[in-house]
Amino acid sequence: MRTLFLMVLICVVSPTVQAQDEAPTPSKEHAYLAKIAGTRSGTMKVWPQGPTSDAMEFPFSETNTVVLGGNWVETEFQAGPYKGHGMNGYDPLKKKYIGTWANNMSPYLAVMEGTYDEAKHELTMFFDDIDPQTNKPEKMKSVISDAPGEPSTMTMYKKDDQTNDWVKSFVLTYEMKQK
Repeated sequence: MRTLFLMVLICVVSPTVQAQDEAPTPSKEHAYLAKIAGTRSGTMKVWPQGPTSDAMEFPFSETNTVVLGGNWVETEFQAGPYKGHGMNGYDPLKKKYIGTWANNMSPYLAVMEGTYDEAKHELTMFFDDIDPQTNKPEKMKSVISDAPGEPSTMTMYKKDDQTNDWVKSFVLTYEMKQK
């Protein structure tokens, strides 16, 4: 009986495996993500008491590696004691950029989804997170701006439950690469 099951499984899976021997060709959306490959550094500006308070600044470094046939970009990030790890790609069925983020200051995995606005040169991703101070769910938005000739930035926002406004919580400003 076990042998029969294995034979059926091989016959059923075999055509699928053969059809997937080659990885799908990365799209222009994957190429957009891949352009950040390499190591980058910059300054992280944080407003721990809200955007009207004084900001704290930290240097950061980030290493981005194109992996898994060019369909994913893996990110390793560090700013002081904070360390994070992410994966970003593009879902051609949803026609959305997708990603995950995990870090050493939270036991929760963030799963993101968003779109790129070519006219504005902005990738906007939305996700649900857990506020580390209250352990309650919160809505988050990150906006990566990569306008030509300008330093790239990533601005993180939290949705204010009272006002329904997006409130800035931190900004990463990447150093311009010398040509």
